[in-house]
Amino acid sequence: MSKVRLCAEILSTGRQCTQFALRSQPWCRNHADPNKRARNAAARQVIATFAGMDAFDVALTLWDTTFELQHKYIPPLHAYAIFEAAMKRLGQLLDEAALIRQQPPAGPPANSLPNKRLHISPMK
Repeated sequence: MSKVRLCAEILSTGRQCTQFALRSQPWCRNHADPNKRARNAAARQVIATFAGMDAFDVALTLWDTTFELQHKYIPPLHAYAIFEAAMKRLGQLLDEAALIRQQPPAGPPANSLPNKRLHISPMK
């Protein structure tokens, strides 16, 4: 009875590759190329950084990803995984903004008094 080994590569989506591994290698035929594994790692790294991004950073990353996809620097599946992670992060940011809007407005700060405001006076 022989055991079948699956490819050890983790895809940019975060799932393990489901192809059969080559004999005496941990990867399938597609991921035996180190350059392809490096591209997967780069896509995973971009996806991992979304958790700490604000909306501007997400927009910049989407811009870069669209450029790379148009010029065929990255495969469509990598771009798709990045777009999915961006949409998830934008949804989280929208939820956070909605919670902030639901909070009652705070009164004026304790150190701001009406007489400490800047007044404009005409020059003589």
